[in-house]
Amino acid sequence: MLKSMTGYGRSEQQNGSFSCKAELRSVNNRFIEVSARLPKYLSCIELPLKNLIKARCARGSFDVFITIAKDNGAQELEIKPNLELASQYHNAFKEIQESLGLQSQIEISSILSMRDIIKSEPMEFDEDKQKIILDTVVQGLSELILMREEEGRSLSMDLANRLDEIESAITKIQARQPEIIKAYRDKLQEKIKALSDGIDIDPARLAQEVAIIADKSDIAEELTRLESHLSQFRNLIKETQPVGRKLEFLTQEINRETNTIGSKSIDFEVSQHVIEIKSLLEKIREQLANIE
Repeated sequence: MLKSMTGYGRSEQQNGSFSCKAELRSVNNRFIEVSARLPKYLSCIELPLKNLIKARCARGSFDVFITIAKDNGAQELEIKPNLELASQYHNAFKEIQESLGLQSQIEISSILSMRDIIKSEPMEFDEDKQKIILDTVVQGLSELILMREEEGRSLSMDLANRLDEIESAITKIQARQPEIIKAYRDKLQEKIKALSDGIDIDPARLAQEVAIIADKSDIAEELTRLESHLSQFRNLIKETQPVGRKLEFLTQEINRETNTIGSKSIDFEVSQHVIEIKSLLEKIREQLANIE
């Protein structure tokens, strides 16, 4: 079953004091690239996260967004009192109070109004947090892959329909082949008679000329290879493994054989069928650009 390279997945998990949200997007790419948007203190899990995605996907450009929040809604940071600095302020206030003989009490609001008494620090990172983050990414990735599979089924149906149309055109080319040489022989005979004032020509010589053109325009080998390529193509779109590159190669080979048939063709109808096949191949190429 084919998979698209376009997908989206989102997941959220909560573990006691904090929650994790993961959002993943993927688009087509000839290779696999993973860009992780993480808070600085989570940089240590960037490699495991990328390896996790690469283990399940073969191609595509991935963007991963991770957000960590505490239950109180504060994101990525923990709010802590700077007790050492508060103590220094308190001692300084007491010294001023005693030196000046002031009787008023030192209010906590006075200390809290001082700079840097409340400080924000990156959330501490431990193995439990790493586990829930990676578990959240796995869930989001599974959702993304499911979307890629669903679109892959639609792509498979579309490609199968294109192949049916190509095979139909090939069948018409094959059916036309016996008529082509006969038509060429009759046309050549009429032309020679017209140029020679109606004098009969040597049948052996005419047969020789017809045989030469028949040999030059013979496309039996190309048609056989086309049938083989199309059969391989059909088998590949049923595979469960990533086959995008193989399909791209086969499409190039089908196009090569089609070009050869077109260059050998001496028949207008065959040329029209060749144009039709090339048009279908172009549409197939567009679809293959998004297949894993």
